[in-house]
Amino acid sequence: MKWRIALGIIPLIVLIVSIGWQRKSAWEGSLTSPAALGHAIVDALNRGDIDALHQLRVNQDEYYSWVWPAFPASRPPYNFTPDFAWSNLNKKCVLGASSWIEKYGSQNLAFVNMEFDRPTETYNGFKLLRGTVLTVQKPDGRKVELRILGSIVKKYNRYKLLSYED
Repeated sequence: MKWRIALGIIPLIVLIVSIGWQRKSAWEGSLTSPAALGHAIVDALNRGDIDALHQLRVNQDEYYSWVWPAFPASRPPYNFTPDFAWSNLNKKCVLGASSWIEKYGSQNLAFVNMEFDRPTETYNGFKLLRGTVLTVQKPDGRKVELRILGSIVKKYNRYKLLSYED
């Protein structure tokens, strides 16, 4: 009788573990590739949608819970607080996103490519793709490399922007 109860509990445990894994593997607002993220950024620029630009980046809870603790500046001898770091990063993003909406918003840009010209950094649980270069095509056919994005976070094989350059 006890083994029947144990056998009945095993599928429940497997279900709970798989639900937790699915949440981790698709963190909120993350996209499946740098190209998908690039398309979403260009789409938000074309619509002049600053809120959409901010939804494509790591949010405060994600930053506090797993991004910031992995950075060396969060530990001695630096010991910067997460509030200090987030405040600086968020200010940079707000200024950057506003600036790029003003400069490139509503121009009907087309996504061409997203590349990284600096080495990837590996942290506990995620990677930072650095030196982001977003290539777009203007309506007149000219291709332009935009250096408006900070690093891209890769976690669970999904992608989000860490910051906008100001």
